[in-house]
Amino acid sequence: MLSALWNLVLVTAAGAVAAVFQLGLIAPGDAFFLAFAIVLVFTGQQLIAREEMGLAAAAHSLVRRPESYRSRLGYLSYVACLGLGVLVAVQVAVLAV
Repeated sequence: MLSALWNLVLVTAAGAVAAVFQLGLIAPGDAFFLAFAIVLVFTGQQLIAREEMGLAAAAHSLVRRPESYRSRLGYLSYVACLGLGVLVAVQVAVLAV
């Protein structure tokens, strides 16, 4: 239950960063930093949950094996955070050019 709540909090935070950036209420550098920090924290949480695996196997299982998650919500939350993080990063990169 705590894991599901944590996943929901991180997805909500990533969505809030993307929405605030889209509205122009936050600087591009700040949006990139916040999105990167959220993805980094979420990835760290998932890697810690796979501590019995080696680093390469754990990293591979993050996106390649949905069955390695405790629940489908965990997998969908991670993919959603990655997607929102990539969206913000690409938009910041386009603005920088």
